[in-house]
Amino acid sequence: MTLKKLALATALVTAPFMAQAELQSMDDASLSSVTGQAGISISGDFSGSIGNVAYVDDGNKLNMEGISMTGFAISDTDPLKIDVIDDAGTAKIAISLPAMTGTVAVNAIKVGGTYTSGSGVTGGTNIGGVAISDINMSGTTVKIWGH
Repeated sequence: MTLKKLALATALVTAPFMAQAELQSMDDASLSSVTGQAGISISGDFSGSIGNVAYVDDGNKLNMEGISMTGFAISDTDPLKIDVIDDAGTAKIAISLPAMTGTVAVNAIKVGGTYTSGSGVTGGTNIGGVAISDINMSGTTVKIWGH
């Protein structure tokens, strides 16, 4: 191998190492002023169900069964946002809820009866159901911090 080829090979092998940035340690004061991204965003379609909610008073029961929560969609263009904020000198996590309208429905409200998981309420008198619609938590901000 000639000297020119050896020099070229050496230059090609060492070039990537010379291009690397040097890592340096930071003191606490410098590190405390470093910030990251602005926060995170969460979107999705949320729904759920509850088998039964029972109210019992002096042995009398009111059972609400077949409870569903539907239509709570959070779009990518208006997501739930989680940020770290400075609130009067205290660092807090702020969770901002977007517009999301949904419905909570109770299929049956029964006076009396006994609830069994997987079977529902046996006995009792059904007095109907209820739906709560257009629940909107838009503009709500929850703040979390240590004390």
